[in-house]
Amino acid sequence: MLSHLKRAHSFRRIIAIVILLQLPLSNAGQAAVPALQQPAQTAQSAPAAPEQPPLKPFAEVVKEAEVLRGLFTLYRKDDKVYLELLPEQFDQPYLLSPTMETGIGERDFYGGNYFNGDEFLISFHRLGKNVQLIKKNVHYRAPENTPTGRAVQHSFADSVLATTAFESQPHPERRSVLINLGQLLLTDLLQIGYLLEAEYKLPYKLDARNCELTQVKTFPRNTELGVVLNFAIDRLPVAPLMPTPVPLPVPPAAVPDYRSLQFNLRYSLAALPDNGYRPRIADDRVGHWVTQYKDHNDDTRETPYVRYIGRWRLEKAEPNAPLSAPKQPIVYWLENTIPVQYRAAITKGVLLWNKAFERIGYKDAIVVKQQPDKADWDPADSRYNTIRWMNSTDTGWLGYGPSRMNPLTGEIYDADIKIDGTAVHDVKRYWPEYVQPSSSSSNGFTRALARDGRRQCDFGAEAAQQLSFGFGLLKMRGLLDDPASEERYVNEALTELAAHEVGHTLGLRHNFTASRSLPFDKLHDMALTAEQGLSASVMDYIPINLAPKGVKQGHYDSVTLGAYDYWAIEYAYKPIAADSPEAELPELRRMASQAAARPELAFGTDENANGYDGPFDMDPRVTRFDLSDDPLRFDESEAKLVHELWANLETKVAKPGDGYQVMQRAFDTGLRMLGRYMLGASKYIGGINHNRDHVGDPGQRLPYEPVPAAEQRRALALLNQYLFGVKSFDFSPSLLNKLASEHFETFEQAGQPVTGLDYPLHQRVLGIQTRVLDRFFHPVLLSRLHDLEAKYTRPQEAFTLADMFQGLHEAIWSELKATPGHAEINSFRRDLQREHLK
Repeated sequence: MLSHLKRAHSFRRIIAIVILLQLPLSNAGQAAVPALQQPAQTAQSAPAAPEQPPLKPFAEVVKEAEVLRGLFTLYRKDDKVYLELLPEQFDQPYLLSPTMETGIGERDFYGGNYFNGDEFLISFHRLGKNVQLIKKNVHYRAPENTPTGRAVQHSFADSVLATTAFESQPHPERRSVLINLGQLLLTDLLQIGYLLEAEYKLPYKLDARNCELTQVKTFPRNTELGVVLNFAIDRLPVAPLMPTPVPLPVPPAAVPDYRSLQFNLRYSLAALPDNGYRPRIADDRVGHWVTQYKDHNDDTRETPYVRYIGRWRLEKAEPNAPLSAPKQPIVYWLENTIPVQYRAAITKGVLLWNKAFERIGYKDAIVVKQQPDKADWDPADSRYNTIRWMNSTDTGWLGYGPSRMNPLTGEIYDADIKIDGTAVHDVKRYWPEYVQPSSSSSNGFTRALARDGRRQCDFGAEAAQQLSFGFGLLKMRGLLDDPASEERYVNEALTELAAHEVGHTLGLRHNFTASRSLPFDKLHDMALTAEQGLSASVMDYIPINLAPKGVKQGHYDSVTLGAYDYWAIEYAYKPIAADSPEAELPELRRMASQAAARPELAFGTDENANGYDGPFDMDPRVTRFDLSDDPLRFDESEAKLVHELWANLETKVAKPGDGYQVMQRAFDTGLRMLGRYMLGASKYIGGINHNRDHVGDPGQRLPYEPVPAAEQRRALALLNQYLFGVKSFDFSPSLLNKLASEHFETFEQAGQPVTGLDYPLHQRVLGIQTRVLDRFFHPVLLSRLHDLEAKYTRPQEAFTLADMFQGLHEAIWSELKATPGHAEINSFRRDLQREHLK
């Protein structure tokens, strides 16, 4: 053994000597690192650069061109568009806002989407005889011409997005230069090629031959530019002879030919807003979108981050009047694509916000206008705030309401709300399982490139499924048999949706705590809900408010603003007499502190509700699609509604002539709803109520309060009855044999692998059970339960790890307590027990 080691050591030494002998030696006689130590070529030995033809005079290049004057002067000639850059326009900041006017109708490539982080600051920089398009770094700041300002400038670089050469000699008088705009814009500035490849796992590349500038308009403060970008691949990869564990890529289904994907993009290039807008500092007790930067100048701050809320510039026409119209109202245009029958309901939802503005002195702060059928402007124009109707194959969401704001100040200057007409249509039938096929769209990094997640609202397939489930149940009960009742159901949903999305465009974030404002027994008191809404905020995600059996049906959705909405608008838009953002802080902090004394003003948002096993998802009060001041009672009520639907599937759901797939869809939608509410109930186990109060706020509440042990035990009992119990999934064989699939293939299913026509019953049931079990056995939750034992003021009342383990064991293995020889363990129970053992 020792001799083998010696020979191996000697062999390595010989190899090392050979390598060293082949390397050039430095002056010190040591081996030099290849390439890095090579002498550079001298100017005499470097190859001569090819001589460039002299640039043509400015006038010759633009001769006979169409001249467009505005923020920039543009020249259109033949198939080219030239941009004139004056000396004073170099190195000046401008806002660039990209919009996808037309997409491909799936996988988040939808018409009207803001793209690649929404707006950003750019500048044009001259480098020799080239012009660079620079994306400015605005995240780190300090005053110019100061030591810290110079340090910041040297520490944090900008990014070069594109470069193009001069197209002419400088103008003899103006000293301006021309560049070919297509050289900057007919490129993949937004990384669409990367996003396509990330989604479809196919190497889509920009097809420059089939790209073009389609629209050029320039105005005094903005320039609107339209482009068509084509992305292409030659063909799909050929399937291997032998099956592989990695599935083959599935191409886009909504396009005529997957080899060519065309995108119409709109670039809005605008000057920064005029001075005079005063930013407003954010507070974590109230939920607004923010823009933030790190201040490197003032080291006395508690935090170096400065955060401004997003809001419109709203000023009274009569500053001293208690109620005044604004100098410039916020105008929303209903796009002419919205079906006529839905326009009134959407308008109602938009104008609800005027009630909040009236309380702080603004009359008709918001105005709704209808886009004419033959309008001469495009909804993607950043000068127009629009509500657009779109269609897709796979969104599953009802609405999406982003806005654009100046990254330097937070001033909102554009908003475009989208409503998915496909989802609205599908409300009137059971939600089909193929609506949202599996894809790589869960990749968070990909989504961050496609859209700024901080300003994202995606109701998700669940909201539409909620509506569809409610529609089916009410139809079964005979409550939607006349057109007027059906119209009311859909219109209430659209009114709430419009109010929710407009709230986002006014600067408000989600508030998933607001749904606890009403007592359970008052949910169907229509006089009360007409005044207060079903929730303290339309910025919550609330489920369809379906009456328990024997209770008269009330409002299905919130039809008015809640208390939190008025308060959040007051914080953002109330005029405050002050000279600077910092001078407003005493009044802002007074307003924000009200949340400690008024439960209806509680706030919890996306990062507090995302996921069911993460470190932030600990407060059961911050939950999507819960309702009432007793959510566990509501969860149980919804579980009973699901069982009511299942019990009537064979007799009241499908009509003569219908395909049996109607039953399958209804059955599956009920299973999804049951999973949703049981998952919500599971958040009580190991839960901590998180209060956002600051030191000195009324009541002196603690930031963290363990969920009472009695509530945790109640939640576990609910789960053991409807999810882990012996009778939780007791279906008749007759029903299960009627859960048939659609026989015709759809566009959305084309190319998808078919696993079978029969319904995967046990897989679906175990799926919703496993999701809750995974939460309970997640290391974060187990650690939190362990820590909570030390945080109860009365330790004897604590809910412990042992309590959870024992409660689950008793429910999942209850057959072991039966009389020996008489315990029947069905197939659902065996699956659950095997999963528990894992």
